[in-house]
Parts: sequence; structure tokens; C-alpha cells
Amino acid sequence: MRHIVLLGWSAVILPLALAPAAHSATETVLPPADRRFQESASEEVPAFDRHVLPLLGRLGCNGRACHGSFQGQGGFRLSLFGYDFDADHLALTDESSGRVDLGDPAESLILQKPTLATDHGGGRLIEPGGWQYRLLRRWIESGAPPRAEDAAAFDRLEVEPRETVFRKLGEKVQLRVVAHWSDGAREDVTPLCRFRTNDESVAVVSDSGEITAVGKGDTHVIAFYDNGTLGAGVMLPVSDQHAENFPAVKAPTKIDQLVTAKLRKLGIVPAELCTDAEFLRRVSLDMTGTLPTPEAIESFLADASSDKRERKIEELLQHPGYAAWWTTRLCDFTGNSEENLPVGGEQSMRPAKSRQWYDWLHRRVAENRPYDEIVENLVVAVSRRPGQTDEEYFQEMTAYFRDENPADFTERETMPYFWSRGRFTPPQTLRFSYAFLGIRLECAECHKHPYDQWTKDDFDQFKAFFDGINFTNAARKSSQEMKEELGLTADQDSGQYKSLFLKLAKSGTIVPWMEVTAPSPARQQALRKRQAKVTGRVLTPKLLGGDEVLAEEYADPRQPLMDWLREKDNPYFARALVNRVWADYFGVGIVDPPDDMNLANPASNEPLLAYLAESFVASGYDLQQLHREITTSHTYQRSWRINETNAKDQRNYSHALVRRLPAEVAYDALVHATSVADQMQSMHHDAAMVQDRAIGFAGSQPRYGGKYALQLFGKPPREVNCDCERSAEPSLLQTVYLRNDAEVGALIDRRDGWLKTFEGAGKNRSSAVEIDDEDFLRACYLRTLCRPPTEQEAAAALEHLARAESPQAGRRDLLWALLNTKEFLLNH
Repeated sequence: MRHIVLLGWSAVILPLALAPAAHSATETVLPPADRRFQESASEEVPAFDRHVLPLLGRLGCNGRACHGSFQGQGGFRLSLFGYDFDADHLALTDESSGRVDLGDPAESLILQKPTLATDHGGGRLIEPGGWQYRLLRRWIESGAPPRAEDAAAFDRLEVEPRETVFRKLGEKVQLRVVAHWSDGAREDVTPLCRFRTNDESVAVVSDSGEITAVGKGDTHVIAFYDNGTLGAGVMLPVSDQHAENFPAVKAPTKIDQLVTAKLRKLGIVPAELCTDAEFLRRVSLDMTGTLPTPEAIESFLADASSDKRERKIEELLQHPGYAAWWTTRLCDFTGNSEENLPVGGEQSMRPAKSRQWYDWLHRRVAENRPYDEIVENLVVAVSRRPGQTDEEYFQEMTAYFRDENPADFTERETMPYFWSRGRFTPPQTLRFSYAFLGIRLECAECHKHPYDQWTKDDFDQFKAFFDGINFTNAARKSSQEMKEELGLTADQDSGQYKSLFLKLAKSGTIVPWMEVTAPSPARQQALRKRQAKVTGRVLTPKLLGGDEVLAEEYADPRQPLMDWLREKDNPYFARALVNRVWADYFGVGIVDPPDDMNLANPASNEPLLAYLAESFVASGYDLQQLHREITTSHTYQRSWRINETNAKDQRNYSHALVRRLPAEVAYDALVHATSVADQMQSMHHDAAMVQDRAIGFAGSQPRYGGKYALQLFGKPPREVNCDCERSAEPSLLQTVYLRNDAEVGALIDRRDGWLKTFEGAGKNRSSAVEIDDEDFLRACYLRTLCRPPTEQEAAAALEHLARAESPQAGRRDLLWALLNTKEFLLNH
């Protein structure tokens, strides 16, 4: 029997469009506190959890700059944003502190200081006799009661209006925030909320929740109360071409319809479709990380059929570069890095293990295995097959690393290296939430997350799923015993140990390997008991936003996690992946940054993200179908050329954003553009060669060099949990590299490169290929910019070729110049 109860968590954490429908207006909503406590005659007793702590949060008392900091202020510390009711009540009611004076409430410091009746570093926060003062005083007069043991739990927030379309600058709207409780009670908590705008150039929000339109565009205003966070969309059309004045725009796909629906509200007219040449270059780079060949460009431009773009997409999905590049992206998300793989004797195996990690994923991407299946075989992976003895396990592992006839690691069902990363890398909980949920939980390790619902208790209980997942000595021997088993003496150091380990494994000699293990149910119970002795309580595993799980009923405590990921309504798993893929194709995520899916960072187009996630799940987590659906849309195929209405749009996909090529793609483009036709064909069709290119190599040094270039152009080291590790920022050094670096010069001038075909092989000039300047010019543009030159460009280039000191010098100048254009280094 399963003990996972998922009812309830969706009501707390589902984003805007997925939240449960609001109650009808006829249902009772308790009036706001500023009305109920306005009169001194009020006899209502404020609730500590519903009123007192939220008010202190609204006033900033438990913020990071005040008493919510780690050290507190003035000897007084509160939990950050008021998540720990018991600790905060104890801190406030400590008899020796004078913060709460039950004998003379008016003398309580929590009334004296914020009214400046006594010195207060935070200044005046409330007025004597105001509703906030009366609320706090009434609580003290009532005995300063703590949160009732049987108090209903906070359920969710409701914000009205959920979306506002302003008509003019300066227009205002008042938000109303209603809290829902587990017993069905509802209360207007607007005056107890904190508010924040995500873009002050579009809208500002007052402390009372009044929004004012200050600029054209769209953003969200976020309301914070208790453990609830919810956004309200606000926008001011950028032109008069909105609503009924919006022009007719073709929207043949569901993606196009959802994007256009928002553009219509904003008065943003989308760009026209890009040219065929732009489309081919864009989709080839995005989908396969590879420039198209000149022959492919000529053929595509000459094709007059109406479905050629769809057919090209199907062709590219079978291209070796598709599997190579998107495996690299999965390696980014899951943290495949030589530097972070195991310690001990197996340190010497890091490059090989990184390659195996890549190859294991590559096979599954190439075979279009369902994404949930790929993830499952990472999530529940262990090193040893069921029933394997030590000797059998050591034998299998050694077989993967021997030089002669190594076993095929990709045939393994599971891939355990995700769990065997080095001890100094981020904890497993953080890696898991980042890789598969697109959530940053670092804040919740220590305190309440400032922009999401997660508390330290949430983090600790989620972490319990990973307790006991170890990378350990399979033979259960000491390091000295293992060294002696390999023939080392006590005085030989770890470097000799690693060297001998590698040498023996490559020769096929059986060596003692470490392994990833999951705790048995009995071991899980033992861990909980040991934890209880240390902390004084048992931490039961709990799904993020969900209910507790009896993980001991599973052979592997990670299995209920995987079951949760697969739940149809899981609000993170599918959304995180489709959002990241979308961000790669458009340069900006629907939620952006793509790995920060917190409640205070709503999607720019929630219906679009919801549709993509639902469609992805309905397809059986079909990765190719996701890529197909995105790239066949008009939204993806829009031109980068802007109009008056969409010039400033960066988040609504009204035109293509010009993007710098990713590091691996940029370096491979240099190699591709300077290669002869045969080499180009191999880069497209030889799967083995594709995996040796920068886009298909797990390590730091591809076959053709380029380590420095990859670092320079932002290849992620995969050392931390952040999509920001992959940088697309331009720099002066990148310009210097393309213009002057010896590596670029070597690629242009290499003996087997394209330019040398016009000079002959070595000193044998009779083997030189003859080509006139016009044909060379066209070929040069096609292999770099993937389009023919314009008349103006052709005239200037031909003039330079005619004036050059030699044909060879002129042609080199032209190729070098095109490699140094922005157009070459950008995807547009």
C-alpha cells in the first residue's frame, strides 16, 4: 500500500493558472485586520500565527536586515520571515527581556520601540493608537497566547485581481489578498502582507498593496503572507494596437495561439517570419549545435515546397549533432564534471567516468527514450546489480575500464555517477532539486526561503529521502587494506595508489571499486533513530509541498520521489525540463532564470508553460516531440527584425532575440567553417566524430583542441548548481581571441583546411583547386554566415580580392573577416 498523499500540496504550490478556483463571492471572508482592530473597543484576540507574526513581517522586524538576521539585533532574534512560531513566541515573551509586559501591556518594548516611545534603531514603524498598535496591545492584554495546538494550517493565498491591464500611466488598482485555512476559514489579509514588484519600470506597489502603472510593458506584483507567495500579473499596453485593434496574426499552433493571446493584450505586434536562410542556420545551431553545410543551404534555398521547414526539422532530429548537443545540455543540468567525480583511488578514473556518464545519456537521447525513464535510471541508481557478489561487481566495473575490448557501459540499466560526485560538491538534496525540479533550495538549508514557501523544516524533511545514499567502499575495507591488496606498502602515497589503480584497471586486473548504495528499510529506521537521539525528533521524509512518506516501506527511499516526479500534476518535473529547453531555443525562459522556479518568479506566460508541460507528459515525455513542437511554431520562426511595438520586448517572444553561440557551438563553428567538404560531412554524419567535437565531449578538451576557447566563451565547469555557470556574455578577450589568437590562425591555415585546397597540397601546386573570386566569395559566405552575400557585400569583397597582393592573401583576409563578424558569432 502506498502512503503518499498528494492531495493538498497542489493547492499550496501550483502556479497562477493551475491554482484552485476562487471561492464564490457569497462565502464569508473575515474583514481585514486594519478594520477589525481600528477601534480600541475591539475584544477580538489576535492569533499569534495569523496576525502578530505576519504584522511583524510586514513591518520588517523579522527581515534579514533586522531581527531576522542570523545574529539578530540588540540581543533580539526572530526567525527569518516568521516561519518558527514556537521560537518566535519564546523570544517575544521572555520575561527578562521586557518585550512583552503582561502586567502593563503599554510598557512592552514591542509597543514602545516601534512607536519611538523609547530608542529604536529601526525608526518609527507604527503610530500610537493605530490599528497595528491596537492589534499588538490586544494580543498582550489577552495574555500573549502562542499558536493554538489545534489551529488550522495555512492552505493558500488568493489574490484579486489576478491580472490587471492598465489603460494609461498613473492608473491604480488595489490588490486584495485572501488567506485560506485548512478548516475552510477565509480572511482578508491584505494589510498583513508584504508586497514586491518584479519590475519597477512597469509598476510600483505601495505597502498597502496599491499598484500604480509607471511604464509600458508587463510584470508581476508579488504578495507574501505567512507561508504563501502569489503573483498578480500587471501590464500596460505598449501601443494602441491592442485588444480589438490588434492586427490579424497567423497562429497555426497552440504555442502561437498562447503567445499571440498575450501579445494582443500588450499591443505588441510580432515580427514577420524569418527568411529561409535564417531559419536553417538558427534551427541547425539550436537543435544540433552545428552550422549547415553550403550544399545543404543551397538545396534548402532552392526548395520551393511549402513543408520544407517541417521536413528539415525531422531531418535534424535524426542528425548526430542533435543527440550530441542535447546530451551535453543534460550533462550540464545533472552535473557531469571530471573534477567532481570520485575521490580515493578512483580519482584517476575521472575522465573515463565522465565519458561514460556522457555516453550513457547519449545513447538514450539518440534512441529517444522517454525523459522520465532516463531520470528514473539516474534517480534510483545504485552501482551493484541485484545479487552481485563483491567479486562479480569488481569484475564488471573493471571490464568497463580495460584497454582491450572494454565492456559497454551504456548497456547498464542505471547510471550511478550522479550520486558519486566528490564530497565538496553541493549536497545531494540541492543537486536533485536543481537538476530535476529547477528549484534552488539553498536558502531553506538555514531559514525560510525569502521568495518561496520552503522552510528549514521542509528542507530537512526533503533531505531525509537522501539520508543513507552513500558512495562507499564496496569491500568494506580500510584504505590501508585496499592499498595493501593492490601491492602497495604503507609508505607509498595516494598519488602512487591512484596511478597503480588506473594501471591495473586498464590492464584488466580486478581492483576493489567503491559503490553507490541505498539504505535498506532496516537501515533507514536505524538512521531515523540515530537522528532522533541527536536532534530530539524523528525527521520523516516529506515531499516538497506534499505529505510525509513512509519511505521504510520501499526498498529504496528514492523510489517514492520518482513516483512523485511522475505524478501527472507534479508542478515542477515536466515544467522544469520544458522551460529549460524553451530557454535554449529563445534565449530566455518562460520562467527566467530557468532554474529558479520559485513562487515569486512567475512565468511570463503561465498558460504557455502549463500547456508545454501537459503536452510533454501526454506525449510520454517524448523529447523529440518537445523539440518538434517548439521549432515548428511561428513563434520560434519569427525574424529578429523588430518593429515599433516589439522593439523593447525581451520576454514575450514577439521576435527572435539575437544570442551569442554557446561556447562549444562557437568553437565547432570555427572548425566547421575552416574545414574542407569531406571534413564537414564527417562533422554532420559520422556519429563517432561528432562525439569528439566540442558539442559532444564530456570533458574539457575535445579532439581538435580549443580548451582555452571553451573556457573563454563560457563553457560551464559544472561545479555549482546554477544554469548561470554557462555564460553567454561577450567580452574583450573573446574579440581578441577571434582576431589574433594563434589557435584561430592555425584553424584557418591548417594543412588540411579549406584554404589550402586552393593552394595545393604541400609544394605540389598542381593539385590546387581552381575557383574564381565570385564562387569563392559565395562559398565563403555560405560556410560562415550561411547565406549568400548581398550585392553591396559582394561588390566590396570582390574589390578587396582584386586589390590583394595575392589570391591566397585576399581569400584569407575574407575568411578571417567573416569569422570576426558579429553575425558569425551570433544566432539570429
